Amino acid sequence: MNFIQKKLIALLMLLIISSCGFHMRGMTEISFKTISLEGKELSFTKNLKKVLNSNKVAIVSPTENPELRVELLSEESEKRILSLSGQGLVREFEIFYRVRYRVKTIDSEIWSQENIIETRKDFTYSDSNLIGKEEEERQLNEAMRNEAITNLFNQIQLIKK
Repeated sequence: MNFIQKKLIALLMLLIISSCGFHMRGMTEISFKTISLEGKELSFTKNLKKVLNSNKVAIVSPTENPELRVELLSEESEKRILSLSGQGLVREFEIFYRVRYRVKTIDSEIWSQENIIETRKDFTYSDSNLIGKEEEERQLNEAMRNEAITNLFNQIQLIKK
């Protein structure tokens, strides 16, 4: 292939991709410029602040009259047996991560009702691979915290001023 054919193919591919509506995911529009995070310091609070800051949302104290106040009430992790082998040994676990929170806009007098974000994952278990399965569980817990951050951010986006 010569140089002109390569450029023509690249231009054609670019035209096809752009005509189908594909575009890179940019920053998300959020209607609040100032938010206060109140309540308990949860294990995902630091990462939540990073997500908010990267979307140009200032995190301020409640005394600075933020446009939205988010009160983080609690977080909870749970692990339960999902299935057993014929010998009565654990084969699968199911893990849960729950965050309870409520919000209050600058216009409202009262807090919203308590909201719950819940994520769950399951994984196989084997006593012969104990260290690997512990690491897998740790990674799944981290992924569930990140998923909870995304869900909370999406819920904040849906709130109107």
